[in-house]
Amino acid sequence: MKMDLSRFLQSKFNMFLYSVFGWSTARVLVFFFGRLYFYFNKEERQRIEHAVRESMAPGKRKSDLRKLTKNVFKGIYSHYYEKLFIAYEKPEKAIRFMNRNIADKDLHKLRALLEKGRGVVLVTGHYGAIEYIPTLLAAKGFDVSMIAKFKTPQLKRKVHDQAKKYGIRLIDGAKEGGVLRAAGKELFENRVLITQCDEIEEWRPSAKESMSFLGRITGLDRTINVIQKRTGAEIIFGVIHRHHLDQYELMMADYPEMLSRLAQPSRLSVGETVLKFLERSIYANPEQWYQWKKYFAIGSGAPHVRVKKDLQQAYAPVMRPNFGNI
Repeated sequence: MKMDLSRFLQSKFNMFLYSVFGWSTARVLVFFFGRLYFYFNKEERQRIEHAVRESMAPGKRKSDLRKLTKNVFKGIYSHYYEKLFIAYEKPEKAIRFMNRNIADKDLHKLRALLEKGRGVVLVTGHYGAIEYIPTLLAAKGFDVSMIAKFKTPQLKRKVHDQAKKYGIRLIDGAKEGGVLRAAGKELFENRVLITQCDEIEEWRPSAKESMSFLGRITGLDRTINVIQKRTGAEIIFGVIHRHHLDQYELMMADYPEMLSRLAQPSRLSVGETVLKFLERSIYANPEQWYQWKKYFAIGSGAPHVRVKKDLQQAYAPVMRPNFGNI
């Protein structure tokens, strides 16, 4: 099996170095090893560069595109540092870090939805400090369940151990069948179920409904729609935006709020709404998304057709966002 970036950063030798030198030095090491990995894996690096260029380049100067691409790679390294930190740091220290460094003013939106008693599906994406979301919510007293997959057995064991310490229930997304049933059970207990809307390789595309995502046509993934229809659970979108590795902001929006901000003339399904909302966030902050290497898998199984320019622009305000209006 080819050693990808995740496995490389979690190799026994690298993990030994992180443990010996501590988290401050581990930050530097993760960035160094990340650059080293892409130096020797030029094809993967070029695929990411091509994806950023195709999706984000229109109207950009070469110097701006180089800066943007550099920041995208920094975002990828930051994500893996956060993944390692939350998986291996002692819970009491991790909680102190999050309480000190993550602004969480939007938590009242989640509490309001839970008061309805139907459970809440918190939809997120591979954006910002996604690894901190379940731990932060659990530390704030929410009953959290999460659908998760793991690249390495080592990380899976460690995350399961950590999840128990925080009281987080994990649903193994790698198991065939039973995931929807398990998700329904968690929601009927009025828990917060965390899932991702941009697991591109796991999408179950509709044969009837198509949509654009980052300028590519794809069948609409039905998973979130099915969960919501079967359970009647509330839907909320949430990400932790990374300002830098010591400053973050939790940002949430419920279904009506997403529709309002997207300025949709008619109601979209919840599945399309959350993906469009994530797309809006990525266009504004492409360095926060770390799925760029999978960009060309969007729409796989169907012709890769570019979206009309006017439709792309309608969903893609390329600007720094007002963080109160993600």
